[in-house]
Amino acid sequence: MSQDKHAGNVLLLQVASISLLIALVLAWCLTFTIPMKIPFFLNIFVDTDKLLSAHLDFLMMTMLLLGFYASKIPLPKYVQWPMAIGSIGNPSLFLFGAIGLQSPVIMLIVLVSIVLTTFGYGMAAIKVLRYSLKNS
Repeated sequence: MSQDKHAGNVLLLQVASISLLIALVLAWCLTFTIPMKIPFFLNIFVDTDKLLSAHLDFLMMTMLLLGFYASKIPLPKYVQWPMAIGSIGNPSLFLFGAIGLQSPVIMLIVLVSIVLTTFGYGMAAIKVLRYSLKNS
């Protein structure tokens, strides 16, 4: 039986690509707000610190996803999906803050996203550690 070239983790590669594309768009938004101070973008992004946080968090999630994908250690779907959802959800919450969206519903989404992200990445780390100990 041959192993899938993606080790079954193609979802991580797909979400990493999406996350990187979002980070690139946000880099331009940062350029249009902080150094160029274009009024249209300043009206959209009321908190440029949170915009920067969103940009950096999308980049960080991209790197984490690519790292787990590159390890070629198979991760079950119940680990991959929370990683994928959290990798888009958590940075998006900074983006909501950057455009001034705050509500109890968003706070609930924050909590759910943080729990999913913690579970997904925590389980991935445990599975990779166990794999490395078993195969060393």
